Amino acid sequence: MAPPANPIPTIDKLPLREGDPAYSAWGLWGNGPDSALGSLNYLTDEVVLKTIKEEVKTGERVGLKTTQEQIHSAPRTDYNSLQPWTKRNLAGRGVLIDYASHAKRQGISYEAFSGHPITVADIEAIAKEQGVTFNAGDVLFIRTGYVAAYKAADEARRKLAAEGKWVGLSQGKETVEWLWAKQFAALAADCPGFEMLPPADHDWFLHPIVLSGWGTPLGELFDLEGLAALCEKNKRWSFFFTSSPLNYAGAVASPPNATAIM
Repeated sequence: MAPPANPIPTIDKLPLREGDPAYSAWGLWGNGPDSALGSLNYLTDEVVLKTIKEEVKTGERVGLKTTQEQIHSAPRTDYNSLQPWTKRNLAGRGVLIDYASHAKRQGISYEAFSGHPITVADIEAIAKEQGVTFNAGDVLFIRTGYVAAYKAADEARRKLAAEGKWVGLSQGKETVEWLWAKQFAALAADCPGFEMLPPADHDWFLHPIVLSGWGTPLGELFDLEGLAALCEKNKRWSFFFTSSPLNYAGAVASPPNATAIM
């Protein structure tokens, strides 16, 4: 893994080079081969070893992959190739923010197949409830309740899922600043696009900033139901997480081949 060429800058210092896209961090990890790893450079051998020692307690394991036949949506081809990430794969500390359970406890009613925003304030409140703190290099998971709603829906309701509207992380300057400051290695959720759609602010789409600008992997449509149950059972919402995307030249997406270990 490559250390950053300079200390991690604050977001107001981005982009690092004149002419680069707004808020991009191109050049942060130098210009060598590991620069293509993007935010996975946070996951040094030392960080992974520390995570294994601190997070693996019971040995319980749960897969996070949604089965291929469960959810159908239009194919996307506008993402950067992920092949460089297969050099090291992904292993580190995962943190689950269980918004779906939080909303149920708080009496918050929302439609999973609509543009319902999950804000930074929501995440911070849930993290406090769950007793979790964030470390640099964490993988952030947000359980929106989308997959659970889709599984329970009849065909008529499932048609709503094809209309391009879903619950997810709210867009905006505050969200981008918060994500950058936390130095997450990767982000994932159980909704189709991680961020809500339609967007709260068209000027702050997260995909181009986070994925192509920072090189931060984005996981979509993860099945977090079993993980949420394990976290609730153990009263612990952090865990050891692994993911091995397909090693395929030019690939723009991959099954996550993901496992959480408690």
